[in-house]
Amino acid sequence: MAQHFSEFLAKVEKGEIIRIRKQGRTVARMVPDCDFMLGSEAADLFRGHRADAETANAITAELRKLDSE
Repeated sequence: MAQHFSEFLAKVEKGEIIRIRKQGRTVARMVPDCDFMLGSEAADLFRGHRADAETANAITAELRKLDSE
């Protein structure tokens, strides 16, 4: 990773999450900086949101993709 750090950083800048693994186990992640909004503000956006099966399934699918990276 050290030899290609700038390539990984460019991917993160474009929105990708990079999982760093050691012996097959994720030990760290490089994630895009999301300082445009406080966590409490983000939580307020979803307060009162009612989940639906279609959205839940879409989120689950995206999380599985991330886990497989």
